[in-house]
Amino acid sequence: FGATAFVFSRTTCNHYFRSMATEFLQSSILDRPYVLTSELRSIAASTDDDRLTVSLACSGNVFFSVVIYAYNGKVELLDPGSLVEAYFRSKGMVSGIVSVSFGSAVKDISFLYCEYSMPDAFHPENELLLSSSARRVHEGSRFTFAALPLHSVMRIDFKAFGLDENGIPVNADLNFSIDASKVYRHTYNFETSAYVKDFIKKNPDMVKVLYFSVSNGSRQLMCYLSPSPAWLTFAFMNVFNVQEYIDIEGAVKVRSETSRQTARCSGDIVQYDRRTDRTYQFSTGPLPDDEVESLAQLVSSHSVKLYADGNYYDIVIEDHTCDVSTEDDSLSVVKFTWRFKGRRPVRFNSALFGIQPTRRDIFSDEYSPEYE
Repeated sequence: FGATAFVFSRTTCNHYFRSMATEFLQSSILDRPYVLTSELRSIAASTDDDRLTVSLACSGNVFFSVVIYAYNGKVELLDPGSLVEAYFRSKGMVSGIVSVSFGSAVKDISFLYCEYSMPDAFHPENELLLSSSARRVHEGSRFTFAALPLHSVMRIDFKAFGLDENGIPVNADLNFSIDASKVYRHTYNFETSAYVKDFIKKNPDMVKVLYFSVSNGSRQLMCYLSPSPAWLTFAFMNVFNVQEYIDIEGAVKVRSETSRQTARCSGDIVQYDRRTDRTYQFSTGPLPDDEVESLAQLVSSHSVKLYADGNYYDIVIEDHTCDVSTEDDSLSVVKFTWRFKGRRPVRFNSALFGIQPTRRDIFSDEYSPEYE
């Protein structure tokens, strides 16, 4: 009996005190310098336990925790990218290291926010974190340059192309360096007018800027200066959770509707609960492919603002149509309807009641009476 008891105790000790092995699977994906939130469909680990506590944490803050039971020795967390995206949106993050815990096994993963499924050739370190690499800009507007830092100090190079007073092409170069750790969300915001003046100051022969490039290494943004006097500037969160500026030219229809309740008080008709709703329907002009993608991200963004008079106004896009065709005789046009987020209509210091129509100079033409 004593020998039997000794064997039972030894077996019991081996069962309860042995080390339960838990190992992460998919290590080749998890060890990348940046893992796109859209490409990681699941995180799995093999284990000898019947269940594990699975948690996600960033900078010591646990933002998700759940107990998952093992099946055939495997524990799997589905769609962790959506959980990381929700946390990054709440914290205003573009990228960050997330500690993934499956029981006692911990794995640090460097995530990059991305709502789109990207092609295999997409490498975050070689790409701009923007909706497109080309855009039109205007004097008085803003534009965005966003890229992952490759070094502790980032060098930004500008190169402008324009004309001198005789119409001969000329160029001008500018550059500066900045500590990458001081750049919020890997994003640089620039005032177009300031750099146009700097280009002309750098090369006094340049009297007109046609377009310019902004680059960091091989990553380059092309900006084409539009002569249009009327446009709207929107700031939106693109698919990388970067606040990006876009200038849009087109036509705006403004519709105002007032709802009210009516009652009779002491024989008189009285109105109350009056509410005025004002919506703006925007129709763009013909768009190149690069701007179509930017507009597509604008209308589907989780946060959109109108930038006017130096202020930001939260807006809500209610519906949109995006007609894009590969036919040679078809033009790409985007239409969308938006309103301000607050319940009250908004007035501006500038003449912004939508974009001013192209017929704004109608009274500058010579007048001829109809019956002369």
